[in-house]
Amino acid sequence: MRFSFIKILLLSLALSLASCQPPLASEQVSTAAPTAQIATSLPTPTLVPSPTPPFVPSQTQTPTPLSVNAIVWAADPVIPILNYHRFTPNSWDETSGMVRYIGDLKTDLQAFYDSGYTLISLDDLLSGNIRVPVERRPLILTIDDAYFANQFSLDDQGEVSGFSAVGTIYRFTQEHPDFGFEIAMFANFGDKYYGNLFTGTWWYLAEGWQQALAQTIAWGIEHHVYPYNHTYLHPHLNELEDAQIQPQLALNDQNLREYLALAGHPEYASLLSNYVALPYGVLPATDTGKQQLTSYVDPEGDPVRAVFEAGYEYAPAFASAAFSDGFDPMHLPRMAAIPSVIKLITENASTFPSAESCTVTLPTASMDAQSIMAAIQQNISGGLCPEGIYILEEGVFIARDGAVTPYSPTN
Repeated sequence: MRFSFIKILLLSLALSLASCQPPLASEQVSTAAPTAQIATSLPTPTLVPSPTPPFVPSQTQTPTPLSVNAIVWAADPVIPILNYHRFTPNSWDETSGMVRYIGDLKTDLQAFYDSGYTLISLDDLLSGNIRVPVERRPLILTIDDAYFANQFSLDDQGEVSGFSAVGTIYRFTQEHPDFGFEIAMFANFGDKYYGNLFTGTWWYLAEGWQQALAQTIAWGIEHHVYPYNHTYLHPHLNELEDAQIQPQLALNDQNLREYLALAGHPEYASLLSNYVALPYGVLPATDTGKQQLTSYVDPEGDPVRAVFEAGYEYAPAFASAAFSDGFDPMHLPRMAAIPSVIKLITENASTFPSAESCTVTLPTASMDAQSIMAAIQQNISGGLCPEGIYILEEGVFIARDGAVTPYSPTN
């Protein structure tokens, strides 16, 4: 009896506990959104060490060598500077040192080309950048007493006229690109008038000539025909008062800049170096006058960089490059472009040095001066290149007596 009572008591207790358990999911009916439970703590993660990657040595890239071609002068170049004046059709006048037939000019150009000459600029001469094709030689053409239309003129389409000397040279260059196209025009703006009316055989002064001249000068600068100072009125400097020398130069420069402004290109003045050609090839008579000449400063603030003489028909003199020993920019010789001089420079051209070429290999693409000099020295030491003057886009280098140094113009 007692056992039955206890058994009933235990059964009741079990039923009571079962009624306190939550219903199964299939039995729950939700009538409201459950309340979100916010965790008050996060479990501490178990740290697992990452595997150490295997050591792989970095690959060293082999520098790519760079090869550049240099123009090399194993001997200093000999540079004729020829001085032309006026030009005329073959049916007019007598050819002389002052007047050259256009037909004779064409013959001159062919002779220069066949003798291995290539034109360079006065800036090239003064900078030492004597760059011509391999096996060719430098030549400079200048024209004094500019601007006459027979020297340089444009046609009705604004292109250089083939009836003028500059046009003749330009057309020759189009047929022979390795001849180059560089011309220096030494101008006197005070006593020269530009003929802008072409009749079929000659040019005459007409209304609008100043504008025509301005356009001609601008076309020239755009195509490497550069104007320089030959004084305003072409005086004998040895007969001029010392105090009048610089005004002659300044007035000429002023007129040139007025023409550039008339052409709509006043900025072209900044492209022009301050070079002076002596009228009649004569220096001032006194030391003070010479100092006045060489100390002149142009409107852009640039001092005279070079003075060009004239003559030498009977005592020929050649110019040397700026890097040559004894180079004097204040005494640069020119020779009149007459038959005897042209014969002299063409018949003797083969005795003058010509440009060579040498490949300079740099160990990397670095083109700094130190790397270039080291590469030149290595090539010379290895017998691959000669000593001499090396002309590269990055500059001029002198390789002599076992050393290589950069060249920089002194003025």
